[in-house]
Amino acid sequence: MHIEHHANRGDVDFQSAAGPAFFRMADVIRITALSRTTVYRRIADGKFPPPVHLGGRACGWPRAAIQRWIDDPDGYSNLPVAHLRRMN
Repeated sequence: MHIEHHANRGDVDFQSAAGPAFFRMADVIRITALSRTTVYRRIADGKFPPPVHLGGRACGWPRAAIQRWIDDPDGYSNLPVAHLRRMN
């Protein structure tokens, strides 16, 4: 499967059936323009979707999870509601 390289995250067609179901780290870095360190830091802070394990050592991010973050990067939270209440 060929993945096209895009200049920015707005160019990615997430609705296309031809695209991958999961994005690997290199794709996430390219799509979001975040560094690997920033991706993992935001995952730990609940501000970026965590990857799912695909088997063996492989992991990836579901297309829908990345789209949710792209739709609202500043408002994205993957923390449980109860955890958010304790923080306030």
